Amino acid sequence: MKNIAFAALALSAALVASTSSHASQEEEWKDMAPAGWKVITAAEDVQTADGSGNAVLVIEKNDPANRIKNDGLGSPELNTNPRHLLFVTRTKNVGRVTARAENFLPPEGDVNSPCLADPLAEGGVSMAKGVVTVSLQYWLSCGSYGVTNKSYKFRLQGGRYRLIGYDNFSHSRATMEAEETSINYLTGKRKRVTGIQMDEEPGASPVKTIWSKVSREKFYLDAMNQAACDDYENAPSWCGE
Repeated sequence: MKNIAFAALALSAALVASTSSHASQEEEWKDMAPAGWKVITAAEDVQTADGSGNAVLVIEKNDPANRIKNDGLGSPELNTNPRHLLFVTRTKNVGRVTARAENFLPPEGDVNSPCLADPLAEGGVSMAKGVVTVSLQYWLSCGSYGVTNKSYKFRLQGGRYRLIGYDNFSHSRATMEAEETSINYLTGKRKRVTGIQMDEEPGASPVKTIWSKVSREKFYLDAMNQAACDDYENAPSWCGE
């Protein structure tokens, strides 16, 4: 009985310590956001024993003026506050912001497309082994059956995060037909697969895989503007379409 009681006490202490650590970490991230901004999510890389490591924070401006009333289809309020990425380096439990990407993340709402869901709601940001992955999902609650999942991978190189990989999986909720694109910017190879049938029923067209080459030009996160991908005539090649 004593052993059981001791184990329960030890578990309780561990849970309290874990909760306290989590709370202090959230406070640390909160302090990293500049005035008028808030942290909405964070991802951390593996830390060393002395508390050193790297993290990436998604911050959002907290300005009521950027919350637009919508009387039409879609959400009754569109949050158009901008979102940025903050990169934090921690040395012996002391963190400092080392980089900021201001134009890559889309906002939660879009006045030009009020039925568009928050691209980060089913996406997110992760960090592992020095690679940052930004995943975005685009779908409309009205006007379209299309769903597109985009994933960008960046690796720290020369003090900047370089784009090394891109994946795009798009499908129709009506026909369940899909296609996917995968680009390796280090090797300059692009793979595109069309005719994928997600419901396992025979598709209208056979599955086809096409390999091609892409420019091995270097792209860096801090200089990439996601809004530029909406310009179909002049969209940069890293958009991967």
